[in-house]
Amino acid sequence: MSYSDIIIAATDRTPNLQVLFGSGQLIVSGESYPEDVAAFYGPVIEAVRQLITVRSEITASFELIYVNSSSMKALYRIFEVLQQKKTEGGVINIAWKFQDDDDVMQELGEDFQDRFPDLAFQMVTV
Repeated sequence: MSYSDIIIAATDRTPNLQVLFGSGQLIVSGESYPEDVAAFYGPVIEAVRQLITVRSEITASFELIYVNSSSMKALYRIFEVLQQKKTEGGVINIAWKFQDDDDVMQELGEDFQDRFPDLAFQMVTV
């Protein structure tokens, strides 16, 4: 079974989001405070679930400027799916990118890293 990539262009309230099945990539960048978090992230979480079934190695890149609390919960669910793949023996590489002076995004990445210690987070200043 083949899956179609998901590519969602950024808006003023939602991030650029890509789930690329051919390369096993998940890319999230920008701001995240959608009106309806479940409607925005639901299909993305489902696509990540599909991605872990077809790829043994997944590279995820997060470069967020602002995230509201509902979006944080959605990201948590994405990391849960990635954690599942890691538990099954998959290779998961995560780049958490943040501006050098953005303590809030750095701390959020560190919080996710603490909650998911089996996932290899690489903290990257940009």
